[in-house]
Amino acid sequence: MRSTCFRVRLAACATAIASLLLAGSSLARPRGRSAASVQTVRLTLLSTTDIHGHLEPFSDVEDRPANRGLAKIATLVRQIRSERRHVLLFDCGDLIEGSAEAYYFARQDTTKPNPVIAAMNALDYDAVALGNHEFNFGLNVLWKAHRQANFPWLGANLRESYTRGPGYFPPYVIKRVAGVRVAIVGFVTPAVPHWEIPAHYRGYQFESIVDTARRIVPQLRRKADLVVAIVHSGLDRDPKTGREYKVIYPDENVAWELAEQVPQIDVLFYGHTHLQMPELFVHGVLMAQAKNWGESLAEADVTMQRNPSGHWQVADKHSHLIPVTGAVPPDPSIERIDAPYHAEVERYLGTVIAKITQPLSGAAGRVDDNALVDLIHRVQLADGKADVSLATMFMPSTRWEAGPVTIREVFALYPYENWLYTVEMNGAQLREALEQAARFFPAWPAENGELRLPSYNADSAAGVSYRVDLTRPVGDRIVDLRFRGRTLDPSQKLRVAVNNYRYAGGGGYRVLLGLPVVYRSSHEERTMIINYLRSGHPVPAKADGNWKVAPAEARQMLLREAESGRTPASFSEGSPGRRWRVRRASGGEFKTGRRAAGSH
Repeated sequence: MRSTCFRVRLAACATAIASLLLAGSSLARPRGRSAASVQTVRLTLLSTTDIHGHLEPFSDVEDRPANRGLAKIATLVRQIRSERRHVLLFDCGDLIEGSAEAYYFARQDTTKPNPVIAAMNALDYDAVALGNHEFNFGLNVLWKAHRQANFPWLGANLRESYTRGPGYFPPYVIKRVAGVRVAIVGFVTPAVPHWEIPAHYRGYQFESIVDTARRIVPQLRRKADLVVAIVHSGLDRDPKTGREYKVIYPDENVAWELAEQVPQIDVLFYGHTHLQMPELFVHGVLMAQAKNWGESLAEADVTMQRNPSGHWQVADKHSHLIPVTGAVPPDPSIERIDAPYHAEVERYLGTVIAKITQPLSGAAGRVDDNALVDLIHRVQLADGKADVSLATMFMPSTRWEAGPVTIREVFALYPYENWLYTVEMNGAQLREALEQAARFFPAWPAENGELRLPSYNADSAAGVSYRVDLTRPVGDRIVDLRFRGRTLDPSQKLRVAVNNYRYAGGGGYRVLLGLPVVYRSSHEERTMIINYLRSGHPVPAKADGNWKVAPAEARQMLLREAESGRTPASFSEGSPGRRWRVRRASGGEFKTGRRAAGSH
C-alpha cells in the first residue's frame, strides 16, 4: 500500500507529480510510432464500500474518535482530484444503514435529508451499487434516499416491476472521460431474500450476478472502451490459496466467479465482506476491495492507449488501497454538512433509560449463557408473547459499565435493524433449530489442533433448558432438552420468538422458513429493548444458566478464548470463522496462537 502517497506533501513534491501527469500523454509509446499516432490517458478509479452510515471519524457506539468515515475519505478523494485530471468515484453498496445516525434519520427524524446521501452528493460520486442493507428500512426509506441522490444507483441483476422513478435502478451508466467511454455496471448480492422480509423488497427479484453479467457485459463491450463493475458481493475463497470457504448461500459472494467467468470486465471493485484487498488479478480482471466504514479507499490506475485507428485499449492497470489514518484530517465541508445531524444523534444516544449496579460483558455471550443475551430473550418473550426465544450475541465487544444505561449501550448490544416474529413450531422443529446453532461450535477434542469460536449465527434459547455436547456429531449435539422441567415432546406446540433475519432462513435456519407467523412487531427489536427498559423492567444481573456447553473442559476452553478479547465480530453469512491453533502444553494446559481470520 502507498499510504504516504496521500498525506500532505511538500510543494516541490506536488509540482513534480503534476509535471509527471502532464507528461502522461507521451508515456508508453511503442517504438517505431510517432507521437501523433498513439495517445495515452491515465484514468484514476476510486471506490469505497460498506460505509454503513459512518460519516464522522467517530464511533457513536463507543463514544470515542475513530479513524474511519466519509469525512476522512473525502480528504483523500479531494487530494487525488487536485493531482489527477481524470478521476471517477464509485461505491459498492451498503450506504444508508449500519450506524446510529443512519438509523435515527431513517426512523426517528424523517423530516431531514438523508445525511449519507447529502455527504455523497457533496463528494460528487459517479455511481454506486445497491447493497443488501439498503433494503433494511423498507422501500420508502430506500426510495427517499434514491430521490435525493445526485448519482445513479445501479442494480443490473434486479428484475424490477418499476420502470421509472425512485423505484427503478438502472443496470449501468456510460461516462465519457477524456474521450474514453467508461461503462459502469452495478450488482447486488442476490441473497437478499434470505435475510429480508418480503415487504422490504416488494417488486424486485434478485438474479444471478454471473448469469446477468454474461448477458450484459458483452453488450457493454460494444458500447464502451473500459468496463468497470461495482459489485456488492465478496470472495468465497482464500485469494492466496484458492481454498473455498464453507458457505451457507452459494450465490452470496461470487466476485471471484464473476471475474473468472466474465473476463471482459476490466476493473472490478467489490464489497460486502468487510475485508480489504489492494490488488488481485483473476483471468486478467483487476479486482480491489476497500475496507468497510470508510477505513480505506481503493484506487485503480488505468492507462488507456488509443491506436491509429482510434480504438482505445487498456495498456496497463494496477490498484492499491489508501488507509484512513490519524494523519488524514476530516474534510471540513463534509463535517459542516454532518454537524447538525451528529449533534442531534449524540443527544439521543445519551438518553438514560436504566441503571445497573455491576458491569456486564458480552465477551462470552456466544459460548455461554449471558445476562445481556438474556435481556434480549426477556424482551422477545414478553413482546412476542412467546414460550421460547432464540437470540444471539451480535457484538461480543459489548460491555455495560455499572451506573446509568443509555440508548448508546443498547445500540452496542443490538446493532441491526431486525424485527420480531413469533412463529408456531413443534418440539422437533425447535430441536432442529438448536442443532443448527450447535453446528457453529467446534468439535471436542479439537479437530486438527484447531478451535473455532462460533459466529453470531450460534443462537441460544430461553424458555427451555439444554446442553450442547461437543463430543457428539453435528446434528446430534443437543441433549437433555427440557420445557418447563420436562423432556421436550417432539410434538409439543410452541410459540417461538425469532428476528426476521432468522425467520427468512438467515444463518442456515431453514427450519424456520414458512412457519405460521402469529405475531409481527411494529418496531425494530432495538426500539423494543429501549422501551422495555424505559418502562422500568430491570436488566438481568446474571444469566439464569438454562444452557451450557459440555464437556466442562470444552466449555472452559471456549470461555477462556472468548474472554481473551479475540472473539471475531462477524458481519456476513458466508464468511469463514476465525480459528486458533491449539497445542497441549505441559501439565495438560492449552495455549493458543492466532492462525487466521475472516469476517464480513
